[in-house]
Amino acid sequence: MIRSMTGYGQAEKETERFTIKAEFKSLNNKFLELNLRLPKVWQSRDLELRREITKLVERGSCSVNITVQFKHAEDKVMPLNKDVAAYYLKELTDVCNHAGINPQMLSANLLAMPNLFQPADEENNEHDGKTIMEAVSKAFTEFEKFRIKEGEMLADELSRMTQAIVQLVKEIEVIEPERMETIRGRIENELKQLHEDNLDKNRFEQELIYYIEKLDISEEKSRLLQHCQYFMETMKTKSAGKKLGFIAQEMGREINTIGSKANHFKIQQRVVEMKDELEKIKEQINNVI
Repeated sequence: MIRSMTGYGQAEKETERFTIKAEFKSLNNKFLELNLRLPKVWQSRDLELRREITKLVERGSCSVNITVQFKHAEDKVMPLNKDVAAYYLKELTDVCNHAGINPQMLSANLLAMPNLFQPADEENNEHDGKTIMEAVSKAFTEFEKFRIKEGEMLADELSRMTQAIVQLVKEIEVIEPERMETIRGRIENELKQLHEDNLDKNRFEQELIYYIEKLDISEEKSRLLQHCQYFMETMKTKSAGKKLGFIAQEMGREINTIGSKANHFKIQQRVVEMKDELEKIKEQINNVI
């Protein structure tokens, strides 16, 4: 069954050290556009998370926001690398002594030095990574449920519009005998104005067959009905958005050809209605994965 590109899902995961919240939001887009927001303490996991989320989300403009609330003060700040701090302090003191200035003038800038703060220890870092992915997976499950539910509503709308086109084709089939009778009457009236002595009957029959074939729309109607059936079948498959778009293009070609060949007011009306339904279908397809 088709799924919507529009979706929302969130989940929380609690540990002894923190509570993490993961949130998915998405809108329609031809391709995957991922916007990932992470707490500073976990910025090093950005590429890893992007790689995993890309496997889950196929298309759409998707925003993933991960927030964390630490429970202990030592976890709320990045730990100070004391060895690096001591090294910087010694070097700054030597510079001040050599220049004959008060060491406090430079030591005040100590906190701005690079590599002064160290990441969390590897054991916690590895455990945090698993917890983040658990929260992301739970949020994605809720996100997917939302998209499936929206997809069911989209499928109902698309089915209704497709059936409307099928019904209009059937109405054209009812009108078709009247159209052909009108064409025959017009040809007969034209024939009465011709002088039979000057008429090349073989050439006339050839032109008449060509004219009738040119106006025949039976093949276009048949192909359009086949496209509609294929469209309905494709909606039952996963990740069908692009394929449905291609089928809709083929439906449009057949509808346009019927309109150009019909040359009948009532059929033209049905063609306009079919085009209207097809535009609605194309608009809805833009939100299908």
